[in-house]
Amino acid sequence: MALLEKGGYFMLPLLICSIVMVAVVIERVMIFRQVLQKPLSIYDAPSAIIKKLRSHLMILYTVIVIAPMLGLLGTVVGLMKCFHLLGTTATTTFDPKVLSLGISEALLTTAAGLIITVIATIFYNYFNTRLDSYILDYNSSLHDDNLEGKEP
Repeated sequence: MALLEKGGYFMLPLLICSIVMVAVVIERVMIFRQVLQKPLSIYDAPSAIIKKLRSHLMILYTVIVIAPMLGLLGTVVGLMKCFHLLGTTATTTFDPKVLSLGISEALLTTAAGLIITVIATIFYNYFNTRLDSYILDYNSSLHDDNLEGKEP
């Protein structure tokens, strides 16, 4: 909570992004574990299974895109506060502590946005790689069946 206060207003949307990311990752891990235990060829509707596996990945991708933008926006706002302070305060009464708090706010939002993005990207790539491999295995099995004269 202290980091949320120190990071300024943009830490709340970043917190929401992180909660959404964790929820999607947990949900996707459960679905992938459930579905990937069986070959795709066993399912009656393989396209529906693929659609099920792809669902919510766009949400994860959206978090990957907006988290660093929110972090940078927090950086810009924090630095704007610093420059406003420098522009409105006489240099003889200037308190460097106040300036450093604005810079700290800016850096916290940037770091939070980047951390969220890195973690979300790792899971997004993992899920896509697993899905691609699962589909490739299915397509290979169809190809092998056709070569043996069997119908899929």
